[in-house]
Amino acid sequence: MMAKTEKRKQDTKKFSFILLIGLLLAVGYFAISIINVNMDIKSRKKEVAKLNAQYEEQLAENAQLQAVADGGNKDEYVEKVAREKLGYVKPGEKVYYNITPGN
Repeated sequence: MMAKTEKRKQDTKKFSFILLIGLLLAVGYFAISIINVNMDIKSRKKEVAKLNAQYEEQLAENAQLQAVADGGNKDEYVEKVAREKLGYVKPGEKVYYNITPGN
């Protein structure tokens, strides 16, 4: 009789140990999954913020173009485009560029 109870205790200990290992693996898997999802959410939020900034810039440019189309000062717009996009300068004008990192 003693042998059966000891064998049963050993089997129970083995089962408990295996169950514990399984639970630890499951908890580890879920923890890693949650961390990965949070990192993905954070990167998506950054992407959304960047796209929102681009959207706002485009809205401002559209408003400016609409003002020109509605009869605004076309010369100012042409000068701005020539300076910003084409890099043109007026004769005798010196242009300085800020090349410090982060700007």
